[in-house]
Amino acid sequence: MPWKELDEPTDEDARQLRQEFPGKARFLVDENAGPEVAKFLLGLGYNSKFTSEMGLSGRSDEEVFAVAWRDNRVIVSHDGDFLDDRRFPHHRNPGVVVICPGASGREDEELIACLHKAILLAGQNASWFRGKKLEFRSPEALTIKSLTGRDRYLWTKHGMPKIWTD
Repeated sequence: MPWKELDEPTDEDARQLRQEFPGKARFLVDENAGPEVAKFLLGLGYNSKFTSEMGLSGRSDEEVFAVAWRDNRVIVSHDGDFLDDRRFPHHRNPGVVVICPGASGREDEELIACLHKAILLAGQNASWFRGKKLEFRSPEALTIKSLTGRDRYLWTKHGMPKIWTD
């Protein structure tokens, strides 16, 4: 299937999204993403915790995943291990956002751009994240994996994003 440009969402689309997936997203920022990412999300008005605030410093990815599920928090990480469906199954997934740009843990423009896109997708619609894994390979390329399949998005410099559905 070739890349297909997405239509701009209508007001009705936004209303339906709010109705189907109510609530504002809450985030759990993994150690490798750094405390500044949690502070950035807090600054945008989101309930955001860094792993050390929840007693998870040095804990395994499985423990972080379990706490995120229990507390209904979307995991923000640089760690691609969270994309492993056998270790972290979709049916127990509170939502995962893996951002590869800026993987050094430093604040940079690419990391911020990816966070903004993740929030734009569903920051105001918390339950939309449930069961989904978002992987940003760059600020322009996003893959969303869920039980229903995998969609890839590409943002061009001008115009609406494009989608490729497997």
